[in-house]
Parts: sequence; structure tokens; C-alpha cells
Amino acid sequence: MNALDNLAGALREGSGEVFFNDALRQQALKPLERMLNFNA
Repeated sequence: MNALDNLAGALREGSGEVFFNDALRQQALKPLERMLNFNA
């Protein structure tokens, strides 16, 4: 139950965020979109 408690705390408190620059976000978005389009 520890993992569920941690998840609940993260959702409640907004903790566990990861911040990165926009260039990295755009690079990461490309393969994610390909995976989503593959399943559509």
C-alpha cells in the first residue's frame, strides 16, 4: 500500500513534478505522438 499512499500524496500535494526546457519537450513529444497514432 506504500505506492498507493505515495501516489495519493503526490496527487493531493502536487509533488513529484519534473521540469525541463521546451526543446526537450518537443523532442520527447514526437515519439509519443507516433505511439498514439499507431494505436488509433
